Amino acid sequence: MRHRLPRLFPIALCAALIGCELFMAGVPPADAVSTSGFSGSVEAMVRQINAVRRKEHLRLLQLDARLCAIARSHALDMLERNFIGHTNPDGLDPFARMARAHYHFGYAGENLAVDETLDEVARDLFASPEHRENLLEPHFARVGIGTVTSSNGEIVVEDFSD
Repeated sequence: MRHRLPRLFPIALCAALIGCELFMAGVPPADAVSTSGFSGSVEAMVRQINAVRRKEHLRLLQLDARLCAIARSHALDMLERNFIGHTNPDGLDPFARMARAHYHFGYAGENLAVDETLDEVARDLFASPEHRENLLEPHFARVGIGTVTSSNGEIVVEDFSD
């Protein structure tokens, strides 16, 4: 039996980006996004998060298609450019990526994790105090989850906003 520590990367900041007129290719405007068609694994992760939020008497997170697109784009970027981090090699952090996609927020945060399966990722995120804090942040009302499979396991990006 082998044991390996999961790689977890939390970031939670309250940020308001005003006047950013950047564009992210491939992320549609808000009125062009359908909320149907999420993968079962993403929906299952949101159900797990909301079950804990319900017990803590917090509002439930709504799965946001635009945040999912932003999160998935970052997961793919990490896979393609072989890095793990909130800030990509071009210097864009989660808040800059959201602004570039014309996604407006007052509060935002991001969790990153890599582990062998999505179930292990979900368990790891709740076991980490910093990640759990993001998952249970009362200001957050929306979540976008992006996942990709790599040779190291599942890469998961969770983007949160108010």
